[in-house]
Amino acid sequence: MNAFAYRPLAGVVLLACSAPALACADIDCSPPLTLQLQAEQCGLTGLPFLSPDNDTRITLALLAGEQGLATLATVSDQAGKTTPLAVPFAVSDLAPPEPVVDSTDWLTQATALGVNPAVLQAAQQRAEGWLEGRCALNRPAAASAFLQALPQAGLSAEEARALAEARLVLLGQCQADGLPDYAALPASPAAAPYRDYLLAARAFYLGDFSEAQTRFAALSQQGNAWPQQTALYMLARVAINAAQANALDEYGFFDPGKVDALQASEAAQALDRYLAAYPQGQYAASARGLYRRVHWLAGDGEQLTADYQQALAAPQDMTLWNEIDLKLLSDGKGSGDPRLLLVQDLRRLRPHAEYETRWQPLTAEELATQQAALTPAAWFDYLQWAQRYYVARDYAAVAAIAPLSAGQSLDLLTFSRQMLRGMALMATQQWTPAEAHWQQLAAAKPDALQQQLIELAQALTLERAGKVAQLFAADSPVTRPALRDLLLRFSAPAPLLRQVAQNGQLPTELRNTALFTLLYKDLLHGQYRDFVTDRALLQPALGSTPFDLAPFSQGAHSEEGYACPALADSVATLARQPTAQARNCLGEFIYRQGWDLSPLGSKPEASLLGGAADPFAGAAQGRLALYRQVIADAKAPQEERSYALYRAVNCFATSGYNHCGSEEIPKEERKRWFLTLKKQYAQSPWAQQQKYYW
Repeated sequence: MNAFAYRPLAGVVLLACSAPALACADIDCSPPLTLQLQAEQCGLTGLPFLSPDNDTRITLALLAGEQGLATLATVSDQAGKTTPLAVPFAVSDLAPPEPVVDSTDWLTQATALGVNPAVLQAAQQRAEGWLEGRCALNRPAAASAFLQALPQAGLSAEEARALAEARLVLLGQCQADGLPDYAALPASPAAAPYRDYLLAARAFYLGDFSEAQTRFAALSQQGNAWPQQTALYMLARVAINAAQANALDEYGFFDPGKVDALQASEAAQALDRYLAAYPQGQYAASARGLYRRVHWLAGDGEQLTADYQQALAAPQDMTLWNEIDLKLLSDGKGSGDPRLLLVQDLRRLRPHAEYETRWQPLTAEELATQQAALTPAAWFDYLQWAQRYYVARDYAAVAAIAPLSAGQSLDLLTFSRQMLRGMALMATQQWTPAEAHWQQLAAAKPDALQQQLIELAQALTLERAGKVAQLFAADSPVTRPALRDLLLRFSAPAPLLRQVAQNGQLPTELRNTALFTLLYKDLLHGQYRDFVTDRALLQPALGSTPFDLAPFSQGAHSEEGYACPALADSVATLARQPTAQARNCLGEFIYRQGWDLSPLGSKPEASLLGGAADPFAGAAQGRLALYRQVIADAKAPQEERSYALYRAVNCFATSGYNHCGSEEIPKEERKRWFLTLKKQYAQSPWAQQQKYYW
């Protein structure tokens, strides 16, 4: 087998949340654009300052980045391509990409050994399947080490081929799923160690740890280099898995009371023996990491904390942070280390559900008792300010934090403290001082992540202050497209949308969004006269990204037997003297475009960017409001009124909930619509088609 990195327990994936649930979260949605993240919005995501709302692993990542032990500015994919990290970011953005094993290596090795192509193809397919726990070790990297050793083993070509095929038949298989029985493996003196290795590995993956331990122990006494070293290492792996075998239930949940202490002790001794024999061996790094697993299984919190203190002094990534979150932070251990105490305290400053009794809010009095334990002293000072902001909500006191001094650098603690000050100014609606504060930070040479967060803070401040137009000026402090796009959709008044749509200095995508939003809201907010003039802004240069503007030029249309003139004609009629047909046809347009659910997306919550009150004139209304106006018009032509009744009834199909607007219509009224359609307009095609109401 190849050298194995330390892995989480079976049933625990890399981004699994530790208990309690609010310790972390990995929900598949975009992180919300706000300075205060909450788990119910999109899981706990990340901001580049010491925020209690950050996932605990992100706090560890920030501390590592401050020490130069981790890089957080970019996200890497499997191909090694990096892209800038966007703020806010998800925990998964910090996870290293799954290691990509160069398939040409093991495939080339197998081909050179004469492996049957059918065996090779089947192994490739299994290699791409889902495996976890000890089964996750049975990957191409492990097989490759075995294949690489065969040519140096003094085997005949036929023996090497047979052993290589036997290893590839095992690849990707685990437990009782089709494991080979290895009844006819080569048994010559040269082949025997590799045969014995395969039999031991089969027992290990099958879960027969007693047999695996016996076979690997015997193999570790032989003099053949690769099988002996691998067997000595695997004895530790076997003991670890045996120790935890009864402590994991079928869902992967761990019960420390069911750990086999003798096996845990044997695992520690096996690691000692391996490193004594091979201090620079093929598996030395993995073996040193496995001590953490052994100390965790043994319940030795003090030694485990020491292990992680040592690991945190070296370069690190999400694998380590996830371990710490699962093994120490989930049950409150690790507070003997100042850095981990800081992480735990920050977690306790965020809101927790009532049932999360172990995570009571950190009081100022309890924090005071930790002053000596929190070193450097600046950590204690920062936690005091954070406690005042997040728990005591003494915003006036936090707003009095001293502003940034001239020439002062934005290290993590300084930046975090200044973030609290700016947020406190916003919380007390001191918009002008807050604006000046963010401008000062922006001029203090922030790093890439800090710059993004400052832009978000500036966007939120100017939006709340009613100064959205400043964000689209030539000297705008905000240039991130994601922030401007959201403001156009939900916080821009009509005059600003017109200005942006016509501003050739702005990106085409922003101009496209502005014009689409303007025309869409003209229709939805009943600004029909504006729509007539705003249509003149349509031009091919605005393209179709991110929105298709072509529908606003729709010509005459007929569907399901109901004919409508061009959209522009219907809206012009609504602007002059509304008719039943014009109302129905606008409703038909909205229906055919699929705009019952807003193409702009859902308006953000009040605490998020884009969540301020929509300044667009007029109240927004869905197409049901148009139908109801026609239904209420007793003088409306038969064809128009029957069609409006038909569409209104179907606004509630099939759930009984309105999907054509926000109105809540009593079932009795919907029944009257249905009966009116069936009785007064029985000969209409709409009455004949309609069989139900909801």
